[in-house]
Amino acid sequence: MAYPTVNGPYGLVPVNLIGGHPFAGSVRMIPIASAYNATLYNGDPVKFTSTGTLITSGLAYGSAATETGGTLGVFLGCEYSPASGPIYGKLHAQKWTASTVASDAMAYVCDDPNIVLKAAVITYNASTTPVIGCAPPSALGTNLTPMATATANDGTASNFSGNSNVGLMLASGNVRRTTTAPFRVVGFVEETKLNVVATGTTTNTSTSVTLAAADSNIKTGMAISGTGIAAGTVVDTISGTALTLSAAATASGTVSLTFVGYQEVLVKWNQGYHAYQNAVAI
Repeated sequence: MAYPTVNGPYGLVPVNLIGGHPFAGSVRMIPIASAYNATLYNGDPVKFTSTGTLITSGLAYGSAATETGGTLGVFLGCEYSPASGPIYGKLHAQKWTASTVASDAMAYVCDDPNIVLKAAVITYNASTTPVIGCAPPSALGTNLTPMATATANDGTASNFSGNSNVGLMLASGNVRRTTTAPFRVVGFVEETKLNVVATGTTTNTSTSVTLAAADSNIKTGMAISGTGIAAGTVVDTISGTALTLSAAATASGTVSLTFVGYQEVLVKWNQGYHAYQNAVAI
């Protein structure tokens, strides 16, 4: 069976409201300061400054801490009059390019604190380029933190759409996060769910498993079941046929293993992380 491929993280995408109402595309227009020196990508978390303009939120770079005053929402593009002059009105752009000079720049921001957002799951790693992972079914109700790199999708390399490369990750070891974090998992995207059956050799009291063959559909964070696998075990790491479990095997042998995981999740803002649910002002 061919599974839908999630090639990489694409930022935060509004889907609907927590009560079930659809997202109708409503945004709030927030000023961007002329020559603001950071690129804003479609799907990036953004926040207010003390001057009433918009900047990228620290949440876009792996922070689990609450931003001062909270994060305003998700950047969904912008409009401005180019310095060279408009042809027919303003330029409408997927992203804000760093240091653009425009005195009338306005960002489109999804600022509803009750929005449900879709995002790709990435392997827990705070230092390298995001790699697609999975959330196990047991991740429903857990917390996730965002992660991106300074080399975000800038429209010149692998991604030319101007989309963010923010993804969401579980805790270290790709397991449930029980500490505070910006986002709560409220659902999964079934269309990109992975179900894989593979043969592997386990060793009692060891977390190492050797697969009979490499399979690119086996990703970190996937739930594992099979003889000798403890309940609640997930894939911690995988490289070729070498797999590491989140918990030691309870028996030795060559067995059939079943892997289940979701490459994309649906999340909502946790209390205190969104600017409209944070009593601290900028």
